[in-house]
Amino acid sequence: MKKLLALLVAIMMMSSLFVGLAAAEEPITITFWCSWEDAWRDALKGLVEQWEAQNPGVHVEFVYAGSYSESNQSLLAAHAATLSAPNGEVYVPTVQQTVGTNIPTFAANGVIYPLDEYIAANGDDMSVFASGMLKAYQYQGEQYGLPGCISLVPSIFYNKTFAEQEGIEFPTSWDEFDAFLRKATIKDEQGNTVRYGASFSGWGIDYVTPILRAFGVQPFTDEEETQSGFDCPEIREFATKMQGWAKEGLISWAFGSGASTNMRQSFLDGKTFCVWHTCALYDLYSKGLAANGWEIGAAFPPTGAKQVAGLGGSGFTLMKLASPEQREWGYKLIRFLTDTACNMVIIQNTGYLPVTKTCLESEECAEWLKANPELVHLYDHLDELVASPSSPAWADIGTKVTDNFGRIIVEGEDVEATLQFMFDEIQEILEDM
Repeated sequence: MKKLLALLVAIMMMSSLFVGLAAAEEPITITFWCSWEDAWRDALKGLVEQWEAQNPGVHVEFVYAGSYSESNQSLLAAHAATLSAPNGEVYVPTVQQTVGTNIPTFAANGVIYPLDEYIAANGDDMSVFASGMLKAYQYQGEQYGLPGCISLVPSIFYNKTFAEQEGIEFPTSWDEFDAFLRKATIKDEQGNTVRYGASFSGWGIDYVTPILRAFGVQPFTDEEETQSGFDCPEIREFATKMQGWAKEGLISWAFGSGASTNMRQSFLDGKTFCVWHTCALYDLYSKGLAANGWEIGAAFPPTGAKQVAGLGGSGFTLMKLASPEQREWGYKLIRFLTDTACNMVIIQNTGYLPVTKTCLESEECAEWLKANPELVHLYDHLDELVASPSSPAWADIGTKVTDNFGRIIVEGEDVEATLQFMFDEIQEILEDM
């Protein structure tokens, strides 16, 4: 908490460096929809309150809009209600935390507003953002959001204490992964698993796609993203391996109700050697392990056909149906939240990544890495992050992929038949586009 307060004071002292520090000509209210859980929310709310204090006449309603999924559903409902409001009422927020995979759908349907005119008017240099991060919030050549709370998915966290005690090295390639699992997994005398070698985040397509890419699977085979690349030998290899490891009790594939919570707790209790999750949980995992006297280790995903991780987290977007004045001030708030000092507050209270090169190269970030050296294994790969496909169909396709992998890996259904069913479902989605 002292560190957070110190950083907030520093932001106040550096206020002249930020965009939009001026009084509004007329009092105006903008609304910020947040989807962070309790443990992180106060840090973000504190930053928004600092910006509000520096901009007299601008009031920010900071609203917890539920999970990202809940917030998105509420946003679509608010957009529809605003369009049909008889007296011009506006129900949409000004700024929303938006997951990158939702950008194509929201942009194509006129829910969010491109930022390009504000970027040009303010002379903002977008090259300071990592290219993959910036691309995740683009659609058809326009910039619809800026990365604000970006995670590397999957980030791999393992129990470093177990690794050192048992002589286990995390593998750098998928060819080494089977041997690693057999060494990291512990079973009792009856053959029941008491510690899994690895647990995968099987509920989210952002976690699964990078692993598929590493196996050589391409979600689409054309630049227009109209032709699926899932029907290939590599995906059959992936599904067969994962199903086999699950049947042997070497891995758990977290899927279904409570999947994330159960996976976290299993790792913190020492019942899983490593978790394939999000770097945003670094703070939670490192403190949780420390409570048991264990140290955390971090690793970038192994290489296969390629070495790659995906871009997770969320960015900040403006709503098309907000007023021009609200959008103008909303953009200034977005730029404030993506500046180095604010980015460091977010990083140090979560585990999210630096979103700009200026933040990554700052003294504050260097000190953070010095205190948390395992994060170097993630920060060294920021240029290898790949954004999700930009097709408006991607969210629906992703649901079909994760649902069917759950059937294969968790429920043990036939690999070929289930994959064929998945291919057919994906083809129907693309034909309906």
